[in-house]
Amino acid sequence: MKTLTKNANAKINIGLQVLNKRSDNFHNINSIFVPISLSDVITISENNQFELRSNVKFNITDDENLVIKAAKKFNESLGISKAYRIKLQKEIPMQAGLGGGSADAAVVLKMLNEMNGNPFSNEYLAKLALELGSDVPFFIYNKPVIARGRGEILQFINFRRDIHILVVFPNINISTKEAYEALHRTKEPLQEIDFYSAFHTGQYHLIRNDFEQYAIEKHKEIRQIKDILYENGSFFALMSGSGSAVYGMFNSLEEMAKTAEKLDTYKTYFCKTI
Repeated sequence: MKTLTKNANAKINIGLQVLNKRSDNFHNINSIFVPISLSDVITISENNQFELRSNVKFNITDDENLVIKAAKKFNESLGISKAYRIKLQKEIPMQAGLGGGSADAAVVLKMLNEMNGNPFSNEYLAKLALELGSDVPFFIYNKPVIARGRGEILQFINFRRDIHILVVFPNINISTKEAYEALHRTKEPLQEIDFYSAFHTGQYHLIRNDFEQYAIEKHKEIRQIKDILYENGSFFALMSGSGSAVYGMFNSLEEMAKTAEKLDTYKTYFCKTI
């Protein structure tokens, strides 16, 4: 019986603009996606039926879960009828803006591709991934990118590895749908901000997340977390995705650890860019 185990890395957004609403009711975005060391662990083995085991409860049926959808999407594309037992050890907090579910789906596609002799290229897997979610293609490559379109148009970039990242999760669930609706975007696009240049020239004040103000208005803890990060040595802090996780970048592990102590009422994760 074939068995494979791999990590599925989370991501952070360094800047996130929602530029405009598209005719298909999706939105065009401008963002930098950077993978970080925080990860789920996935083990897949061939089985006589589809089975999902996890350390968390998803409150949806297995068939509604992205990892099972990904496995069935792979089977359909390859024209096979194999079934798998998938063990999912969740470490990435859910509904946090860190892309955990999307990462899991992408890694399942990559694992099944490997288990079946690598019939598909990453480019083809990315096309399958887009059918599962707008940011799933990014996790096929798991490299820093500028993301445009729905999040599927990827421009690979050089980005500093091993930046110390403190991820803080206030255990608040924010509806992505409601967050988009609150922005009231029209079909007329906003002007893009060059987040890449702003970050690498230290012009951090130019980098924003369009969802952040909406999140702060609903949940004051998000502003409080950002303030504590900045007051204790973070050189850049931002909410990731549509929230509610907030991250801070630090130059030293010692500074980051001391800051985490002041945020001990929340879930904190010590990470690095990869």
